[in-house]
Amino acid sequence: MALANRFHLPLEKTLRVIHLCFIFVFLLTTFLFWQQGKLFNQGYRTSQLSHLESVVARLESRAKYTMDSLRYLQRIFIDAMDDPLFPGSVRAFSEIIDQQGSAPLWGSELPLPLKAGFSPNIASPAKYELHALRKIQDFFPLAGDAKNLPADIYYISRQGKYIASLSPEINSLLVRSYHPRSKEGIFILASPLLNPQRQPFWTRQNIARAQHTLINSAVPIDFHGEWIGLLGIAITGENITTLLNDSLSGQTQSAYQLFDGRLHPLTAAAGELNHVKLTAAQLALISKKLAASAQGTLRFWHVYVTFGMIPGTQSVLISTQTLRQGLHEDFGHFSALLVMMWVIFVLLLWASHRMICRLVRNMGTLQREMHWHAYHDPLTSARNRRGFFEKTAQLSPRYKDYTLIQIDLDRFKKVNDSFGHQAGDSVLVHATQYIQQAIRSKDVLGRLGGEEFCVYLPDTHLEAGIAVAVRIKKQLEFSPLALSNGSVLTITASLGVAAHSEHPHYSLEQIQSLADERLYRAKLRGRNQVCADGEETQA
Repeated sequence: MALANRFHLPLEKTLRVIHLCFIFVFLLTTFLFWQQGKLFNQGYRTSQLSHLESVVARLESRAKYTMDSLRYLQRIFIDAMDDPLFPGSVRAFSEIIDQQGSAPLWGSELPLPLKAGFSPNIASPAKYELHALRKIQDFFPLAGDAKNLPADIYYISRQGKYIASLSPEINSLLVRSYHPRSKEGIFILASPLLNPQRQPFWTRQNIARAQHTLINSAVPIDFHGEWIGLLGIAITGENITTLLNDSLSGQTQSAYQLFDGRLHPLTAAAGELNHVKLTAAQLALISKKLAASAQGTLRFWHVYVTFGMIPGTQSVLISTQTLRQGLHEDFGHFSALLVMMWVIFVLLLWASHRMICRLVRNMGTLQREMHWHAYHDPLTSARNRRGFFEKTAQLSPRYKDYTLIQIDLDRFKKVNDSFGHQAGDSVLVHATQYIQQAIRSKDVLGRLGGEEFCVYLPDTHLEAGIAVAVRIKKQLEFSPLALSNGSVLTITASLGVAAHSEHPHYSLEQIQSLADERLYRAKLRGRNQVCADGEETQA
């Protein structure tokens, strides 16, 4: 019995460890699945926003003509009213309607809660208004000729209480839809209180005792700080719905509907209809989201809603998609299979990734070190002979001209013999630092062996190369090296300069040999000098 208990206790501990491991794996996979579900959801929302943005872009491009026409007429109208040469000849609205040689305008009286009828003797500000209307009335046919959006231009005056357009039908519809005491409508949305920026806007107006609706794109007219009226373009609801349908892609899986800035519907639903009708509470939540961002997505149980502002129109496009519409054929099966494959792949990938990354990092570090040692001098960190000629061979074809400076430190063997090789190494490092200071960052410095250096100057002619060589010589000569034993060494060098322009048919190695010959000529002539083109140059 005691022996059985001795084996039973380790088994319980082992099972406990196994259970803990399985619980850990279960929690981990559940967490990964949840994260993947969030990614699926985010990807779906991003896709819906992308589809909505494409529709918004098409609507915006087609509506831009309309908004530009309004802004253009607004500028002309205000400029005409502010014209210092205004003759003041227009006295009544009938003069605008009866004028010959201009676009025939139709006028209608608005049911304002004031005295009715057109006044034959218009007040002074209104006379300016009539004069401006006369000047822009010929632009009405041009501004209303939208190729993809048939519409009619109109003007509504506040002081004169009239509406003028090219169409008596539009006048009739606007008068029938005009309710001055209503909290909606074009006059309310054009007021400075609701539209302080005085921007164009879109709104819907129901026609009294009719099934039709009228979509208004309007812009307020202000003169000397006073709101005097508005210019608008009237579009039937059927035309707007047709425009929305034309803007959708042929394979859309969502229903789209256009709303005004207050989220009142401007059109019927278009696209893949799903009979989803948003409630007032849902529209209020969308309005709250729009106050913080121009677009976004929401989920109401099995319905996904995507919404976005249409720039320049103060209107909102909303798309709705049910869960059934969002699921493609066999989507559920493929999703389950993808999740299983993803979990297995992530587990394998995590282990493989750590191992491979460690190997790659080690190999990369080793490769960089080997490459650096293969092409650089470990003492001075300058390029060695192999690295110098490989680098210059890469650079030479890029430049029409280049110059080589061959440098040899004077009496370097004497330094080694007198002060030791450690001092000689210090001299080489010291010389390398000052040579680097005398050249540009794009120039190439190489230590070709012993105390011999070479500098490659790309895009440099012979005279400029000689000047650089003189600068190097002075840098070395006037920068003595203090040794650890207190001695001070003055370092001088002999330099030979050769340019590719001297012998354009020469190769890089031949130019280097020519510079080397001039270097030894400088040594023969007494050292500490620059030799180029067969003559010595001292500075």
